[in-house]
This record gives sequence, C-alpha cells and structure tokens, in this order.
Amino acid sequence: MALLPGDDDSEIGYINITPMVDVLLVLLVIFMVTANFLKMESVNINLPKVNAADPNVAKSVQVAITKDGRLLMEGVDTDEEKMVSYLSRESKYRPNMRVTLSADERLTYGTIARIMGIIRQSGVTRIALSVKQ
Repeated sequence: MALLPGDDDSEIGYINITPMVDVLLVLLVIFMVTANFLKMESVNINLPKVNAADPNVAKSVQVAITKDGRLLMEGVDTDEEKMVSYLSRESKYRPNMRVTLSADERLTYGTIARIMGIIRQSGVTRIALSVKQ
C-alpha cells in the first residue's frame, strides 16, 4: 500500500522552513525597533542652535561638558589629566587631529574657554564647537 500525504503513517520528506523564517523576521523587527532606543550614553547637554553646522563632526574626538561640569571624552567620564594625556599622545600620531567640544549652553564662557585652553595645551590645534541646527 502506498503512503499518501494525509496518512498518519506517512513519512515527512521535506522540511517546512516557513515557521523558522517567521520567527527570524519577528526577531529582526524587534532588533530594529529597539536599536533606535539604545544610545552609547545619554548625556543631557543642551547645545546652542545655529543656522549652519559642521558636517565633519563624526571624524573627530568628542569632548563634552555637562551642565553640572562633568567632563566626558568619547562618552566616558574622565578628568582633565586623563584627557590631556590621551590628547597629547594622540596628537603626536595625528597632527591634524580635531576635537569637537560639546558644551551645555548654560555653562559660562570661562568654563568653556578653560577647557579649550587645556585641549590646546595638549597639542591639538583644531577645536570645533558642537551646535545643533
């Protein structure tokens, strides 16, 4: 007697991958949706607004000063000594290195000027100020 596809005793001669593809697509959608909410670090800095911003900000070393005076380099908490040693070391290998300084708009001019002076003392001659458009 021949085995028909509807019989209970029939053997499955193929693999149905449709459920596996469905699960993978659902996981892909979940990953894509949650990836938008993940950030390296959430730093609350209110940048000043201007009409034209620099498009090459991503190619530089990022330094940020929060409204409470915390200093961050590449999104990681740091202090002035560590920042100077890192920038001094990097500026020897990359003489045209640029540092982008992001500072909260409520900080005083003196605080921003002091950090810019520290960056310049470490050998970096190209400093850009980050703003939002």
